[in-house]
Amino acid sequence: MLRPQPHKLRLRDFAMEVGASPAHATGKKISLRLSHGEKSSGLRPGKAPPFQWSQVIPTHRREQAVEGMLLGGAVADAISLSRDGLHPRISLKLFGRTPIHFQFQPGMGVTSQRTHLMLMTIQAILESKTDKELFANSLRNRIAWYQRAFPWRHAKQHIAKVYQRLFRKVGDDSMKTGFADDPLIRSVVLAVMLQGNMNSSSRWFQKCIEVSHPDKLALHAGILVGYAAQIAQIVDPVNFDPLQAIDRLKASTDEPTLSYMLNEMREFLSENRSVAYVARQFGWANGIPTELFATAVMGIYAWLRHPKNYRNCIERSALLGGACGDVAVLAGSLSGIHLGKNTIPKSWLQRLTMFPYSKHWQELAIERVKDWPHGVEDIQSASGVPSLFLGQIVRNLSGTVFRTIHAMIRLPMQLIQFSIRNRS
Repeated sequence: MLRPQPHKLRLRDFAMEVGASPAHATGKKISLRLSHGEKSSGLRPGKAPPFQWSQVIPTHRREQAVEGMLLGGAVADAISLSRDGLHPRISLKLFGRTPIHFQFQPGMGVTSQRTHLMLMTIQAILESKTDKELFANSLRNRIAWYQRAFPWRHAKQHIAKVYQRLFRKVGDDSMKTGFADDPLIRSVVLAVMLQGNMNSSSRWFQKCIEVSHPDKLALHAGILVGYAAQIAQIVDPVNFDPLQAIDRLKASTDEPTLSYMLNEMREFLSENRSVAYVARQFGWANGIPTELFATAVMGIYAWLRHPKNYRNCIERSALLGGACGDVAVLAGSLSGIHLGKNTIPKSWLQRLTMFPYSKHWQELAIERVKDWPHGVEDIQSASGVPSLFLGQIVRNLSGTVFRTIHAMIRLPMQLIQFSIRNRS
């Protein structure tokens, strides 16, 4: 089959140039330009969720989904952390091909802010007493505290603001926290916990995403990921049909860019195209951009392309380059929700650490989440598992040291790549 030229996506200004569909391949390009920075007041994106949010999930299945989401996302985070932000070729030269193992910190799998944002979201939901405003306030406060416990990131944001003022550069106000992928991770957590509890899910998603990204496109991406998590939790893995799943996702969104990309993804999936092939077709051969749409579609595709193999799902995501960590964590969370903890390689789980949060702390959180909200008295009396702020500061300082070491390891290869690009 003849396929048009790879698509060229410029998601930073939400402009998209795509090839004509194979059925109408005339060599012309379709141009879609989307508005940016609009406030999402009362927005109900999409048409309808794949399932009813009020559908009751058995407690043991909820426990499986929460445990799989948390551990699946955390392992993917630790596996991809050393390769995150690199050009695919540099990543392969420095860290090799599959099988992939933990390479950021020798001997153990350490997690980044992505996993800790997942834990913060769980705690904020538990402390919300099913109140959307309390949830949003708790989450906002937790993110603010996390930033203060991460000095280098906090300083970097202030330097960026000073730079923008000095040179009159327009900053991206839709990313208040500085974490490009956090609304997608929060959406996955929210989708798993809301299942079977309430029908006003769109307002919860809106509050959750607006904590850091107030534009409509972020809300569309977040809710699409939430719908994917909904499918992963409800559909039986034995009888799972990835094409049917993507059809459900297509029917749930009316956002033009996402609709087009889902159509393309369905065709790629029907042809059993690899995750790397799809990235190249979307114009991301040099790495995944730090954009929500890119993370959402590639994370969902990686999961659907390897629906019964957690390892393949994560390894193929980690080799994409660029924001591969964002994609890997999303794909790992979806795969973990769908397949459960038992499909994650034991060697990875044994060396995984979420310091300062111990395995006992994680078990308490999962135990609390699986029946949330259990009843009126339970909602009013229960709270989230205690946060460990001092341990978080120690963890962040340690992470800064290892990030500095990795920056020094990466620098020579990045300079070579930069000079080659300039000569070409």
